[in-house]
Amino acid sequence: RYNAIPLPATPALDATVAYVATRSPISDPYARFQQAERMKREGMIENSRIYFNPWDTIYEGNPQLILERREPATLVPMLIMQGGLDDNVLPALQEKFAATYKAAGGVCELTVFEGSEHEWVAKPGPQTDRARDMVKAFIARQLKA
Repeated sequence: RYNAIPLPATPALDATVAYVATRSPISDPYARFQQAERMKREGMIENSRIYFNPWDTIYEGNPQLILERREPATLVPMLIMQGGLDDNVLPALQEKFAATYKAAGGVCELTVFEGSEHEWVAKPGPQTDRARDMVKAFIARQLKA
């Protein structure tokens, strides 16, 4: 349901993801929704309600819960870069997700960028440069694997 979009013009195309490099991913949409409620971020609350319709899909398609339920999943190598001051997607959620991903047999590299907010990579600076270098190195390792 969530992982296959047929492309009739190219039925032999394999679009399987080999690795994931991400910044502040929504690894637990329900926990993020709860944080939006705590922070009174009405736009984020409304967007969650619109996107997860019917509401049960917030649990069904939730990466953290999929791992906790031990559903079959392909666990590709993953890089998570997280701002330490992020009050949108909390660092603790990423720490929990990375631990659960590893416990399920996946490889997950988590780096928390202390002193950085949610979208720190949108601003030039040493933390942004560090994140770019980290992504390049991660991708290079995956291409060599």
